[in-house]
Amino acid sequence: MLPMSQFRLLGRYAMIRDELWLASSLCEVGFLLRGATTLTLRLRADGSVSDPERQHRTPRYALRVGGRLFRDARMAQPEEVLSVPAAWLEGEAEIRLIKLSECTQSLLALTEVRTDGFLFPLPARPRRIRFIGDSITCGYGVEAPDGSSSFSTATENAEKSYAALVADALDMDPELIAFSGHGIVSGFTDDPARRNLRELVPPYYDRVGRGDDPLPDGRYPQDIPWDMDSHSPDQIILNLGTNDLSWCREDPDRIALFEREYAAFLKVIRQHSPGTPVLCVLGIMGTGLNEAVARAVEAYRAATGDALIRTLLLPEQDQERDGCGADFHPSEITQRRLAQRILDALSAAP
Repeated sequence: MLPMSQFRLLGRYAMIRDELWLASSLCEVGFLLRGATTLTLRLRADGSVSDPERQHRTPRYALRVGGRLFRDARMAQPEEVLSVPAAWLEGEAEIRLIKLSECTQSLLALTEVRTDGFLFPLPARPRRIRFIGDSITCGYGVEAPDGSSSFSTATENAEKSYAALVADALDMDPELIAFSGHGIVSGFTDDPARRNLRELVPPYYDRVGRGDDPLPDGRYPQDIPWDMDSHSPDQIILNLGTNDLSWCREDPDRIALFEREYAAFLKVIRQHSPGTPVLCVLGIMGTGLNEAVARAVEAYRAATGDALIRTLLLPEQDQERDGCGADFHPSEITQRRLAQRILDALSAAP
């Protein structure tokens, strides 16, 4: 049985049949290991590794030992065993297993920890920050060489997303509710006549995640409620609207619907997190709904008197100057620029 009380857990996860399933991007298991000469971790993957058509979606993770990267890999087998040499474990070693790829692509589980040492949970940071977003927040394609590259979890790295950079800069524990292609009123669609109602974020805000692969007990991540009260953040960053633009375009009725649903989602966020500052960000992959977000936030503020919700509306990424990742997503440079803009906005908050 996993020593759950000796772990620090970040992000969204589920304990299923004595297996700790890591769902969200940047989901993490952390502990201190003292007096050890051996450490073995056993991992289990979902069905993606056995499906020839989903080899580009297999779960990616990082294992950090004593502040150094021990392994960065995608799972290729249903089960894998990681054995850390004694030389890495001298004294007190900080162990961090981090999920780098997103929930909608694939899942992995920690099923066993074996060691001759003593485990202690890593201390939590003093504050938490929650990011609600889409592929930009997940670090989609951030390590791809250019925009012509197709998606693969091999180039998706949430540790290089603006979310991880902002959290580290603020010394806050991150939580990501972020799914590629998802939106507020429509997920991404390449046919404006077809509204994508399947890929929306709000229905899964209080769920462990969203995915198409069942967990060992037959449930899906979206079937499992998340304890919102026990994981209350000190800051929220909402970065949605990029995928909605593919359906809304310049249609005034669709844009009006987006504004109403955006404001309605702000109410849901506020119900779960009263008094938490919210920064609404948009524009890095398209500015077509920037003004709609501004109007939605202003309407919400006028109706509620809530002065803790603000906007950060940005110009589109400069691909010629900064390059781009897979499918023309933000490059590492753009992710860093976005992180700095958010940090500047947060530091300027009254």
